[in-house]
Amino acid sequence: MRAAVVVPGGRYEVTEVPDPSPGPGELLLRVTACGFCGSDIKARAAMPEGTVMGHEFGGQIVGVGPDTAGDWREGAHVAVLPALSCGGCDWCASGYVIHCPRVRLVGLGGTGGGFAELAVVTTAAAFPLTPDIDPLHGALVEPFAVGLHTARTGRIEAGDDVLVVGAGTVGLTTIAWARALGARRITAVDPAAIRRAAAERFGATDVLTSVEEATAGSYDVVAECAGRAGLLDAFVTAARPRGRIVLAGVTIDATPFQSWAALMKEVSVGFAVYYTPEEFRTVIAAFTSGLIDPAPLLARQVGLGEVNEAFDDLAQVAASGKILVSP
Repeated sequence: MRAAVVVPGGRYEVTEVPDPSPGPGELLLRVTACGFCGSDIKARAAMPEGTVMGHEFGGQIVGVGPDTAGDWREGAHVAVLPALSCGGCDWCASGYVIHCPRVRLVGLGGTGGGFAELAVVTTAAAFPLTPDIDPLHGALVEPFAVGLHTARTGRIEAGDDVLVVGAGTVGLTTIAWARALGARRITAVDPAAIRRAAAERFGATDVLTSVEEATAGSYDVVAECAGRAGLLDAFVTAARPRGRIVLAGVTIDATPFQSWAALMKEVSVGFAVYYTPEEFRTVIAAFTSGLIDPAPLLARQVGLGEVNEAFDDLAQVAASGKILVSP
């Protein structure tokens, strides 16, 4: 099969690699589409040469491993939860599969991802799409699950005033869920005009270019979705007393802050990463019912041969929304 593999210099090269084979409890998928994630830009440099990345994808079942339980039929379309867990520990039982001590991350070094024509996943990681869902949108279930997990971690509820910092994919999907959950006011912050415009299309009631412009003490929830360090003091300033701050952006930089203001306001600070299987099912149900329309998140489609150019655009904020590769 053809795949885009990591090569020295932080780039990708499209090459032929052996076809994967499904084992017991596994499915062979023909990848329909795979999204480019901002976190991949940071993770790519740490990936071994030859890694097949891509963790936001869906596909069509083209093979079922031996002794695989369940009604898995070739031709069916699924979305992939890219964390292959053991299924037997307390974390798996609770639904927080990302914390399973034996978890393998799909497309991030644990096992091959969606920047390829074929991929193998466990049945526990495959979530059937209903006939009402465009198979292309299977690749958008994962990013909307991130937004849902962020919204739930921040405990967004009807009537809340919400500040979303960063209007990339995580920010846009968080805005969509804040609107679906009944937030009264949703303020989006992003320095890029193209992303501020996207935030308004997703339901932001007003937009700002920097978090410092936000009215102090006026937000029930502040969601950091940009992966920028050093802004926690500004989030505390923006939050109401007993407000909730949730950090969902990926950064490896330290974030010092003055705890006194947070203490006196009694704000809570939480962190959101990945999602649960139940949240994947909730997203699929929302796509089916029309509560969430995934189509506006799709910016454009590219082929495997265009992965480097697409990542360059992503890094330079030359695109708003999700770029999908269709192998």
